Amino acid sequence: MFKNRVLAGVVILSIILLSFTGCSGNTVSSDTLKSYLQEVSEISIPDGVSIVGLGEATHGNKEFVQLKKDVFSILVKNYGYKVFALEGDFGGCQVVNNYIMNGTGTAEEAVKEIGFAIYKTQEMVDLVEWIKEYNTSVSDEEKLRFYGFDMQRYDNNKAGLMSYIKKVDSEKYSDYDTSLADLNDETVFNQEEKKIKKGLKAIENIMSEMEQNKDSYITKSSQSEFDMAYQYALCIKENAILRGTNVNYSEVRDRFMAQKVQWILAYEESQGNEKLFIAGHNGHIEKSSASLVGYTSMGQRLKEAYKEKYFAIGTEFYENKFLCRDGSSGERVEFSIKNNTNDLIKMYEEIDKEISFLDIRRAEENKELKKLLSSKQSMGNIGDEFSSMSKVIKSGYTISMIPKDAYNAIIFVKNATPTTMLK
Repeated sequence: MFKNRVLAGVVILSIILLSFTGCSGNTVSSDTLKSYLQEVSEISIPDGVSIVGLGEATHGNKEFVQLKKDVFSILVKNYGYKVFALEGDFGGCQVVNNYIMNGTGTAEEAVKEIGFAIYKTQEMVDLVEWIKEYNTSVSDEEKLRFYGFDMQRYDNNKAGLMSYIKKVDSEKYSDYDTSLADLNDETVFNQEEKKIKKGLKAIENIMSEMEQNKDSYITKSSQSEFDMAYQYALCIKENAILRGTNVNYSEVRDRFMAQKVQWILAYEESQGNEKLFIAGHNGHIEKSSASLVGYTSMGQRLKEAYKEKYFAIGTEFYENKFLCRDGSSGERVEFSIKNNTNDLIKMYEEIDKEISFLDIRRAEENKELKKLLSSKQSMGNIGDEFSSMSKVIKSGYTISMIPKDAYNAIIFVKNATPTTMLK
């Protein structure tokens, strides 16, 4: 999850200064903005785009989950998209994929395997059920696929890898399984460093042996099965690197996620699917790396790799009630933000529309809007940890960024409401 890192490690003076940024002395009228707003159903994607990214200003709102379905359904219907990738555990999302493709288990069971509490919601179940229902009405070639591009869990990746090893080289199954025992979800947050490093060495050895035996393994399975199994192994390795070595967690994680997105697209291209929809926090999707000094977001990396073939859509709220993990108690509770104010959302608050889409390139036809979209704005940014102190200053729940540099489009939500947690 995109944790609220702006407060952590920043001196008080810097925070206070940040809290006053993001207002450009706007003189644009709300009627001007309104003339460029569209319904979400009217979203238009430029020719040649390969990856559409949808951000969420906070993980704990039902509207942002529902927008995933709304935007993806438009891409499926109007642009031939078939592949959905989420900021969730790669192995866990393969459980979801198995459900939507084959009907294994239930939607509720599947979403609980994604690995993060933010997805254990009724809204996520509804999204997965919609994809499953769609797949029952089309041929195998037209079915939608589901992936995760995160790597912060072990168990489902281990299960996928070991299932493959059992098929192609069963004599190694027991030794491999034992060597990875210390890398598990039960202790993922409090594992001893020496055990993580031992597991990291073990998965590196397994990957090396997979490469050495690649031709034999593919003969016993297929190229696509080998590639998927290797990706399971890579996710295990990446998580161990993040947790057991002295790396910049945020920077390296976004690099790994960008690489995962690129792998998913390449893997699907080999099966005839050349377009990918990705969904995650605004901070990962946006292209300007505005959240931290010395940090390169996944979105910026995708922009550098794909140029104009990457189309980023951010989201913004005016008032917000959301579920989030309390930074003090660790419990998931409801918080609220009232009157989130930057120039854009202040104008939108005056417009009688609950949810609207703004294409930035189109809006820049207006000189006043172009100037506004080229100026710094404090945009909504709430991760999976929050506290009452985070509301005290604007930089506790926003990031100062230039909208046109960060996004190709923005979806405004006037009143965001909490997700419904599964029991």
